[in-house]
This record gives sequence, structure tokens and C-alpha cells, in this order.
Amino acid sequence: MSDPTPTIGLVHGWAMHGGLFDDLVAAWPDADWRRLDLPGHGVRRDLAWPDDPDALLDAVFDDLPSGSWVLGWSLGGLVAMQAALREPERFTGLVLIAATPSLIRRPHWPHAVEPAMLQAMAVELAGDPETVVQRFLALEMHGAANARSDLKRLRERAFEHGYPSRQALLAGLNHLAGTDLTGQLRQLAVPVRLLGGRRDRLVPWAALEAVAELVRDSDLVRIPGAAHAPFLTDPEAVAAAVRGWIIDG
Repeated sequence: MSDPTPTIGLVHGWAMHGGLFDDLVAAWPDADWRRLDLPGHGVRRDLAWPDDPDALLDAVFDDLPSGSWVLGWSLGGLVAMQAALREPERFTGLVLIAATPSLIRRPHWPHAVEPAMLQAMAVELAGDPETVVQRFLALEMHGAANARSDLKRLRERAFEHGYPSRQALLAGLNHLAGTDLTGQLRQLAVPVRLLGGRRDRLVPWAALEAVAELVRDSDLVRIPGAAHAPFLTDPEAVAAAVRGWIIDG
């Protein structure tokens, strides 16, 4: 059995912040949760997103103790994979929620969105970033069992610290568009638990199944009725899946 009070770093998705994990934290209060806001987001809204990928990983994870677990959602999951590939000895394991090694479709990776979607969002950010972010929130909840009420809750929480900086929003999109870890998945040297839902319109279930086949030490858990943010719509189920794996797995 593992440490009953593990340290778990929480890395959020594009345009969001660590406060969105509050319900998950409340569902497992005994864990030592550490919210790791991405540069330009949440409590780190005034910090510029670094141009250098290594500097980005340093900015996100430098304050997380060695031997911690990392839970990454969407863009946060992509960043978590990059960190584990760079320094596997730093992390005990990863929990990846609705995360994929390539968000955009590529010839070798069909389980993704069209590149034109991110290209259009990047162009629109120059003129009306708030509208772009609001549309993205709706897409995150699209397909969820209680999409309308869940989207209302998401909108109430997403901007507790104001909108992320425009620079960080664009840099985050570029990171999603330019990162392809599909060829490195077999090199992941830490255990991985993948969580997601069949209703996700951004990261399809087939993408998680493909990741599970490529990562040597991994398993896959489906959260019923979930779309792109299962820890918001069913935090108890996500907490149980994370706790059961870390403590008993």
C-alpha cells in the first residue's frame, strides 16, 4: 500500500486554473494536493508563458517535491507527459484526464480534432479572446449528461482570477498545436492511469484507448456520462479512481 497522504500536483487545461479542481480535492481531503497553475493563468496570471519548453516545465513543476504524483487535465496532461519524459525519476506516476499526446489530427494519429480548429481560435484571439474562451468552455461540456447545468457551473468558476493573459492563451494554443508525443509514449517510464468519458468531443475515447496500448505501464478508466471535464461533473468517481489506484494499486 502506498502513502495514505500522497502529494499530487494538479495541472489544469487551456484557459483554466487550479481552482477548478476544488470539488476533486474535497472528495479526497486526505491527499496533499498542490495546484500548479500554468504561466499566465489563475494565481500566476502575471507570469509570461516561456518560449523555451524546458523553461515551461521548470515553471510548472519546480516547486513540486520529488516523488510526487501528477494529475494533468487536457493541456495539463500533455505538459505532465513532457515532464515525465524529461525527468521520470521525479514522479511516482501520472493520472491523465482527457489528455492526449497530440490534440490535432495527424497522418499517424487520427484520434484528434482538425488543425483548422486551433488555427481559427488563434486568429480570433487577436480580436475577441473572451468569446473564444467562452466557446471553448461550451465545447468542453458538450455531450455531458447534464451539459447545461455543468456549463453554468464551469462558467461561474473559470474566471475567479480573471481571464488568462492573451499571451498565455496564444502560447497554450501553439503548444497544443505544435506538440506531438505519439512517438515517445513507449518511453514513458512511470505508471499511468488514463481517465475520460465517451462523451468527450475534444479528446475522443479512441485516443485514450490508443494511448493505453502504447504506454507500457498503464490502465484506462471510463467515467460514465462524462465529457471533457469529468472531475467537474463527477468528482467523487474521479477521486475514487485516483485514490484506488494510488493507494491500493
